[in-house]
Amino acid sequence: MLAHEGDERLSGTSKASVKGDSANEGSPDNKKRKAEAGTVGRALRTVYDQTLREEIPKDFLDLLGKLD
Repeated sequence: MLAHEGDERLSGTSKASVKGDSANEGSPDNKKRKAEAGTVGRALRTVYDQTLREEIPKDFLDLLGKLD
């Protein structure tokens, strides 16, 4: 997986579930907006996925353990 690609299994989205507006679908401006939105979406998924993979700090786990 490339650094700018998000793991869709973790983020709960898939390309099949994303629907666009069918009006003016072929216009150059619309294609550019979709490409930019796709780039931003992939970047956000990547950050989210990296966050999910981070370890929980030991201090935080200790605090959670004190709640029991």
